[in-house]
Amino acid sequence: MPTRPRNASPNPAARKGARDEAQRTDGVAPRQCTDVGCCLCFVLFLALTLQGLLGPPDFQKLSRGIDHRGRICGWSPGAEEQSFLYWCVARTDGVTLNLTSAICMNECPQEGTTVLCPGNLDISETEEVRGASILLVRTEKQLLSPQKAAATKTWIDRYCVPTVQIGDALLAGTPLMGKVGSGAVTEGFLSVFDQLSSLAAAPRLLTAAAVCTLVLSLGYLLCLRFFALLFLRLAVLGSVLVCSILCAGLAVAMTSPRWMDGFMPGEGQWAFLVSSGLAGPWVRAIAAAAATAGLLLAGALLAGCLCARRSMDVAADCIRESCAVMLAMPSLVLLPLLDAVCSQLLWLLLLLGLALLLSKAEVQGMALLGVEGVFRRFNLTAVDCLRIVSLAFSCFWIQEVVGAACMFATAHSVAKWYFAPGKRLLQKARHLPLAPALQGLAVAGIWHLGSLARGAFALALLRLVRWALWLMHLALRQDEEKGKQKRRCCCRCFMVFCDAFLATLQALTEFLSSHAYVDIALSSNSYAAAAAKAFNILGSHAGLVSVLSLVACFLRVAGSLLLAAMAGCAACMLTRHPIWLEAGAELTRQLQASGLPFWAQQLTELRAEGQAVSSELLGVATALMMLLASRAMLFTVEGTAFTVLYCLLWDSSDGVLDASHVPESFWQFAREHGIAGRRRPEGKI
Repeated sequence: MPTRPRNASPNPAARKGARDEAQRTDGVAPRQCTDVGCCLCFVLFLALTLQGLLGPPDFQKLSRGIDHRGRICGWSPGAEEQSFLYWCVARTDGVTLNLTSAICMNECPQEGTTVLCPGNLDISETEEVRGASILLVRTEKQLLSPQKAAATKTWIDRYCVPTVQIGDALLAGTPLMGKVGSGAVTEGFLSVFDQLSSLAAAPRLLTAAAVCTLVLSLGYLLCLRFFALLFLRLAVLGSVLVCSILCAGLAVAMTSPRWMDGFMPGEGQWAFLVSSGLAGPWVRAIAAAAATAGLLLAGALLAGCLCARRSMDVAADCIRESCAVMLAMPSLVLLPLLDAVCSQLLWLLLLLGLALLLSKAEVQGMALLGVEGVFRRFNLTAVDCLRIVSLAFSCFWIQEVVGAACMFATAHSVAKWYFAPGKRLLQKARHLPLAPALQGLAVAGIWHLGSLARGAFALALLRLVRWALWLMHLALRQDEEKGKQKRRCCCRCFMVFCDAFLATLQALTEFLSSHAYVDIALSSNSYAAAAAKAFNILGSHAGLVSVLSLVACFLRVAGSLLLAAMAGCAACMLTRHPIWLEAGAELTRQLQASGLPFWAQQLTELRAEGQAVSSELLGVATALMMLLASRAMLFTVEGTAFTVLYCLLWDSSDGVLDASHVPESFWQFAREHGIAGRRRPEGKI
């Protein structure tokens, strides 16, 4: 009787079942560590970079002035006790500063104090014959002559600057009018300065404006949650209608001007424009062609929207589901804020690290814009350059890792939401963690730090190369040698082309990496496997992804501008319209009568601040606050919508849609692609 090999499967059906089980996408996979080697490389590189920063820094070489001898005030030998840098005045008038003659002093001189200022530098050369060689001796002579100093004051505890009228006005807090001259520009600048000062002195008004921006943002989020598809359809129809009317009117005006009397130039006016050189006979032909092209474009847009209506429905439902996720898990809004704060802190750390590294290099004074004593040149060795590059790359890498962790936390939370049981928002919210953003960050740091570091490496490298190209471009612009002008122009054009190519590559890498992080949150695969699967899924549904990109971009831009305009107009109306002023006074009386004097006092001071501040300035400030807040919120909504779409595509990649509840457009999308419904439990028919 033949025997079966020990490692052979019982039958081909069992082997097929094992492969199908490995490819199932019926929920979030169990966590496992991914890309451990990349995690170790990331930590090791940061440790080596930190080791290069160790050593006693000497920041005095970076902050103290440099005199005409090249000595650093308060640091170089012979100038240890002279900590202040003073610029002598010109010998011609005794008033104008000679910014090329800086000297170190013990303290800033007072008016009439005698100081020794350098004169012109006398350089002489002599030659001495020594056998077959010649010794060249160069001698520098400079006369230090006494001079009466002007009145000075200390600036940042390092430099002695002259006391002038504007400086006195700023220190004394007196009005600047009359100190800087007259004129419309000066008066306008000072008026804006005074108004900004009054706005800064109105904290209650700014707080009320911030609350207004939050309420409007939440209202727009609720509107998108329930009416995203309606907004989208009305926007498309309105855009097509307006474009068609404008183009049709332009075409009619160009072909039959008498139909548009009063709106377009007549025959006599056209003749005058032609004779004056402002228009030619070809203007009407070009305008008619443009109008025809606009009508065709509007028709093509309408036809494209009709053909892609199913994709638009799916995109609108992705926006709706993302808004539901934001309402159920409001902590996700803090992730972009965390990313921005960490990014700014890392920029500060980069500047501090650069100062620390430069403080160890040799420093020489240099003249810039005719000023000596402030600017300096650093003589860097190859090791110093390598340390600076590694520091910059480390900061870029950490920034990208933090951004990747925030995207992973969002993807992890959305994946939990997508597969959570329940049909309504509250039903799904019962199965979600209390702090999904914190849980997502913890999962990213514990299980997938290596994958995040691997994905962030390419982006950090691209950013470093683009910065290097920018520095090379600046170096070429400073080269003023005319003989190489043509070569420098060609090099700059080539660098611009390379930067454009790298910017496009960086955007594509960011897009692919963001979806790879979603795949890692769902399947717990390595970065390479997740990126490959994300590339295949996005490539097979490129049309749907493009439609969602256009829809999300339109809702984000249009929504931000609309909310900013509404907030600005509301702020102007509430501070100046008589009805609202009377309503505020009546509310203050009711609060006082109800035994709430504190709130009545606060409302009274709020009304007083509103009367003291310009309504136009308050409207602009509120609009800017609304623009920033809405853009931050809608960027999060857009990223969440792409995550929801990828969860749908990932869930349906095995031929079965496993989510307990999805919008109707998702089911229609699944049926059109031959995807079955929810997978039945084992043993059931």
